[in-house]
Amino acid sequence: MSKGMVFLTIGIFVLTGHLAFMEAVELRENDTVVVPDMVTGGITVDGELNEAVWKLPSIDKEFKTVSPTYGESLGRETKIWTAYDKKNLYFAFKCFDPEPQKIKTSISRRDNIGMDDFVGIQLDASGGKQTRYDFLINPNGIQQDAVSSAVSVDGADKSPDFVWDSAGKITPEGYQVEVRIPLKSIRYRAGKTVKMGIIFLRQISRLGTVGAWPEIKPGQTSFNFMATLFYKDLKSGLKLEVLPNFTYSRNQERPDPGSWAAETDTNIGVSVKYGITSSITAEATVNPDFSQVESDTFQVEVNQRYPLFYSEKRPFFMESKEILDFGVVKWGMMPVPIHTRLIVDPGWAAKFSGSAGKMNFAFLAANDRSPGRSWESGINPDEGKSAFFGIVRAKYNIGSDNSIGVLYSGRHFAGSSNNAAGVDLKYRLSKNIRSGVSYLYSATRETEGGPLREGNAWNAMLEYRTPTFFSMAAYERYDIDFLMSTAFLSRGGIDRLVLGAGPIFRMKMKRLPWLKGILPYAYFLGLHDLETKMNDKTWLLGVTLNFAPMGMINFEYYREDEAWAGRLFGKNYVVGIGQIQLFKWLYLNGNFTLGDSIYYHPEDPFLGDGRTYGIGATVQPGMKLKISFDYLFTDLRRDKEKAYSVNIYNLRTTYQFNKYFFLRGILRYDSYREKLLTDFLASFTLIPGTVVHLGYGSLYMKDRWVPGQNRWVPGGDEFTEMKRGLFFKASYLWRFD
Repeated sequence: MSKGMVFLTIGIFVLTGHLAFMEAVELRENDTVVVPDMVTGGITVDGELNEAVWKLPSIDKEFKTVSPTYGESLGRETKIWTAYDKKNLYFAFKCFDPEPQKIKTSISRRDNIGMDDFVGIQLDASGGKQTRYDFLINPNGIQQDAVSSAVSVDGADKSPDFVWDSAGKITPEGYQVEVRIPLKSIRYRAGKTVKMGIIFLRQISRLGTVGAWPEIKPGQTSFNFMATLFYKDLKSGLKLEVLPNFTYSRNQERPDPGSWAAETDTNIGVSVKYGITSSITAEATVNPDFSQVESDTFQVEVNQRYPLFYSEKRPFFMESKEILDFGVVKWGMMPVPIHTRLIVDPGWAAKFSGSAGKMNFAFLAANDRSPGRSWESGINPDEGKSAFFGIVRAKYNIGSDNSIGVLYSGRHFAGSSNNAAGVDLKYRLSKNIRSGVSYLYSATRETEGGPLREGNAWNAMLEYRTPTFFSMAAYERYDIDFLMSTAFLSRGGIDRLVLGAGPIFRMKMKRLPWLKGILPYAYFLGLHDLETKMNDKTWLLGVTLNFAPMGMINFEYYREDEAWAGRLFGKNYVVGIGQIQLFKWLYLNGNFTLGDSIYYHPEDPFLGDGRTYGIGATVQPGMKLKISFDYLFTDLRRDKEKAYSVNIYNLRTTYQFNKYFFLRGILRYDSYREKLLTDFLASFTLIPGTVVHLGYGSLYMKDRWVPGQNRWVPGGDEFTEMKRGLFFKASYLWRFD
């Protein structure tokens, strides 16, 4: 990487750091005030809209598009009402549609309505412009919820599930939706006058568009466009929440052809949450229920230079994740500084989090029993011991959606230790320019009394976006000795620079009414390895086409110099990806990668001819039945000789009897590992936390038994059931005022 690029990036750091002490750019794009109606006696959430409060004058504003383009009329009338009582916030929507028979909806499990028509609420309950709840509802009243922060680089996180009520129905005029959000379920600042920020959304699936009111413009977060909700005399919400859980599992493995070895586990645990104030909660759990209803999807594991990422799915860790967001580079080498899945087997955990004034904070502590497990061979000298994790995060609002924050994370086990601490800043230079900078320091001892390894990590970014153009510059550096035990770090010991820009064309052609936008772009990526002193360079040209209904095609060409095992390889390859909601009942997607590919062998790497193809289809013959099929093929050849070939098949069928109960079956096959997974689940969820799950799964592999060695080896002629498991889970959520 050239010295000029490094100096340019350092200049961004210096400029951004200096501006942190100046007055923040306050954006007042919208001064709209909404005063909800106070009701007594409650509202029945049934989708009928027959209560008196819904007969009052509505918010009847024009929605403007935010996807795939900005600022155009959504073209469909939407009426909104807001109300509240002492315990709940209420919303009602009436969505007009001249062709109600074409409305796309389904009866599905939570968080699975992305391709449906829907309405939504983006709620900044604390009014601090730092964290946001998203509540989306389709015409059948099926829910999707998420959280996001002004710091996050990955958008909204759908992992958390909140307790709220919704109902909807299709009418001759379109559809209507009713929503109740208990104050117990959100964090806000109680008082005689309470201000919250809000944006309303509507998606029309067959048009491939999403609209919002108030209007959202590019280059800024949604926090700067929110209307202000004024409530009076909102008292404290959650006081006490108790979640006992019971889990039973029985797992069997086949040690030899004639027998099964069984392991049974019964877990009884409890989680407790106490609302200290309306915006601050304390939580603790003992023998926590971290069983996963959804298994990790098969991924291509062969010839991967970087580790595969598996997202967090455990309830206790999913809540408050938005507060733990720390400023890093988008698509960087450290996508997640706090990846709680690295706490593998916690026996207990505690958390204290919330907001006070302009401050958002979280304290997390947990033990991890996995390092003290017995080893398959040999004796673990630390058997029975647990690692201790501690995480502290605080963010302070310095105006608008700007913030400055601090972070600490540590892991201590059997005399070894890792401690990391840092600071991050998100700062808007103008309404179209936003910058970010962060620094982390780590200190690591691998053994008690061993040498101290110290390292630094830097991240900086600058983004410019308007309705017709975008550009960005980003820089990240991770020292060779930098280590952060809670982070998912793909690669350390590097300097990396990313530069990109491109115009944005909004299309309005009568001959091609389905084409909504064209986004050509170009990127340069430069990476310097601090240990080998070798340089990677990538030039990327791409274009994205957005079209209706709910469609997108993206093509990219790469010219790349990549260093591996002391050699520099020159690569040329193309990548394509596309998706479309072709009919109400059919969704298609596909991708491919063709061209040069490196075989990442430590001693004998080579540049070969690589191919990857992926196709997927989701068929929805009725609102309750959904069948999905995905196929992935990848191979690599050297002088026409095959180095490897992988086929992965995934078939998933779900029947949703109603919004509470579904049956699901999964069939997965990986040809490289020659393994076949079958999985069945019956699931009942009354509300998040009050659930009953029953599952059974088997793993088949083409292994053969070698009598002389008394072990299984790959290479059998037929599939043999090697593992099978049954699990049952039940929990009940108690909430007290």
